[in-house]
Amino acid sequence: MSVLFIIICILIAITSFALIALILMQKKQAAGFTSAMGGGMGSSSTQTYWDKNKKNSLEGKLEFYTKVVAAVYVLLILISNFVK
Repeated sequence: MSVLFIIICILIAITSFALIALILMQKKQAAGFTSAMGGGMGSSSTQTYWDKNKKNSLEGKLEFYTKVVAAVYVLLILISNFVK
C-alpha cells in the first residue's frame, strides 16, 4: 500500500463520520409517499415564508454541508480506486 492510499483512506473515514454526524443533526421530516409527492389530505401547494428562506436557517446550512461532504466522500472513493 502506498502512503497516498493510506492518507485517502483516513480522509474517507473522517468524511464518513462527518456525514453520519451531519445526517443525525438534521431535523426529521415527515416521510411517506404522500409527503414525497407533495400531495395528501390538507396540503397546500403554496410556499411559506419558511420554505423560501430555508437556506439561511441552521437546517438549510446543515443540508448544504451534507451535500458538500457527500460529494467529497464520493470523490475520495473514486480517487482511491485509481490510486490503489
